[in-house]
Amino acid sequence: MVNIIDRNSPSEIKAYAPPSSKLRSKGSASSKTSAADSSEDRVLLSPMARDIQSATNQLQDIPDVRNDRVAQIRQQIASGSYQVDTAKIARNIMSESLYNELL
Repeated sequence: MVNIIDRNSPSEIKAYAPPSSKLRSKGSASSKTSAADSSEDRVLLSPMARDIQSATNQLQDIPDVRNDRVAQIRQQIASGSYQVDTAKIARNIMSESLYNELL
């Protein structure tokens, strides 16, 4: 059986209208100002979007290379005291491989 929706029905149109058009219609109904009077647009961010933006800004402040750590490892290699933990490397390779398979 096929359901046919009357697309001219106002209730159907309102149910599927994008949120931005609902906001515009509410704003124009409550305000009697013309489009020329309101010359600025607004963007409202959700609390989650603000948190993401804040975290992104904080990540941009972190350097890509930890120069202090690089210098420390170079010094250890030069002195011959740098040790590679092969078991840790193997664990990390396996866990990343399993993680990628789950995606």
